[in-house]
Amino acid sequence: MKSIWQDIKLIIQNPENGLWRLILTNIFIFVLISLSHVILLIAGKESWYDRLLEQIALSSQPKIALYKPWTFISYFFAHFEIFHLVFNMLFLYWFGSIIQSFVGQKRLIQLYFLGGLAGAIAFILLLNSFSYFVMKGPIYLNGASASVFAIVVGAATIQPNYKVHLLILGEVSIKYVAAFYIIWSMIETTGTNAGGNIAHLGGALLGFLYAYSYQKKQLSKPAPEEKIYSYSISVQKKFQDFIEQNEAEDIEEDELNAILDKISTSGYESLTKHEKKRLFKASQKND
Repeated sequence: MKSIWQDIKLIIQNPENGLWRLILTNIFIFVLISLSHVILLIAGKESWYDRLLEQIALSSQPKIALYKPWTFISYFFAHFEIFHLVFNMLFLYWFGSIIQSFVGQKRLIQLYFLGGLAGAIAFILLLNSFSYFVMKGPIYLNGASASVFAIVVGAATIQPNYKVHLLILGEVSIKYVAAFYIIWSMIETTGTNAGGNIAHLGGALLGFLYAYSYQKKQLSKPAPEEKIYSYSISVQKKFQDFIEQNEAEDIEEDELNAILDKISTSGYESLTKHEKKRLFKASQKND
């Protein structure tokens, strides 16, 4: 048991383990919620458990959601069913590993949070914009699905041909996995979990936009070789200008000495028009 806690401690302390921090946070919160349910159920206070869930899940009613702004974040760390948690954490691990490998753990965490927020906004906006959803009444949203969808679509946008091994189908490009779940969520928006699937699509859209923006920035940056070449050309040009300037100064000094020698031997009137002009410019420069 001690070694397990040591492993968890090492994961938390390691700054490069953003993915595992997200997974452990979700698991830890699920354990707390489950223990609270057991304790309150035994104590005959099940209504308190319902109130607890209302404090961490996101309401589809704008007034309630805005009155509890923390639920815009707490909802995507809160799972109330074990299979919901397991499914989300497996996908978070598989696709989060891809994101973390290619763009880093900092952007993985950003994508997780932004995907969750995008899912929350889509959830509230759409459920209050169409009579079909309004008639079903207010509902609550929980779970990391919107965040996970953002990561799945983000990974498929950055590395569309990256392959994962599925039990029955074998190796499949992740772009097809992402496309399947997007289409499935669109179909299920008229099902029993309409709000959840709308949040999935909001997260998926955010994941695509985030990954597309990242790729665009990467393409606009010059390659390291181009940077070195550009810097080399710049240094070479400055060095050449310095040499030419020194050579020009040497020529002017030699020419001036020759003119002065000519004046001392033959007088000023012996100078040509060009030599007089050069002498005049040299005198102005010295002033």
